[in-house]
Amino acid sequence: MKPPRALFVPFPLGRPFGAPNAPDFQRKVLSTVLALLERQDGPILEDFPDKAPGPQELSDEEMEGWTCPINFSSSVDDLSDTEKFSKAIKQEIALLRPWYEESVAKQNGRRLDGLTEFSTEEIVDHLVAYAEDQDTPSFLEGENMARAIKLTCDDLKHFYYQAALAKPAATYEDIDNWFFGESLGGTLILEIRKILIGLEDPVLKRVGLINLLPHAMSHHAT
Repeated sequence: MKPPRALFVPFPLGRPFGAPNAPDFQRKVLSTVLALLERQDGPILEDFPDKAPGPQELSDEEMEGWTCPINFSSSVDDLSDTEKFSKAIKQEIALLRPWYEESVAKQNGRRLDGLTEFSTEEIVDHLVAYAEDQDTPSFLEGENMARAIKLTCDDLKHFYYQAALAKPAATYEDIDNWFFGESLGGTLILEIRKILIGLEDPVLKRVGLINLLPHAMSHHAT
């Protein structure tokens, strides 16, 4: 039996080859892991040495840093006022919509969201309603509540990420920190996560612990 071989990559969960639209970097990852097959010592666990590039090839000027495409005019600290909180998130979405559409156009119509048929505003309504009452039935036909929450949270996050990609010089770490640290959309997902982790249902708790917040962004959890 040959010794086991593995390559540890410092990329977010779900991105084993680093970043999309970076074929040279992806080939480097693949070549590195295939090269482990030539070694006879083991077991082998190698660390991939490079971080993933940003979504674009960047000029020197762009490398100066990334900022949010828009400035959020206000934030909501009191999440107990669900009507005010929901309205504020939808205002964020409206501000980001032109950047989202520009980003989709740049990607020839490809988009990150679309796991569900809900509009982004409908997703906000469902998640805010769940945050207010955990006894609400699943809002995604044919799926249990754990699956409904995961898919809608992913769609909400992906809307924000799609909009952020319209701005040059964005790295995924930049966008992660912006989303979970500055946006109300991120605040909503963090609140849902906190609720799920406190539940006794093991399936919902697992979604909260594993699926909603990348480990590298755990410093945003309170």
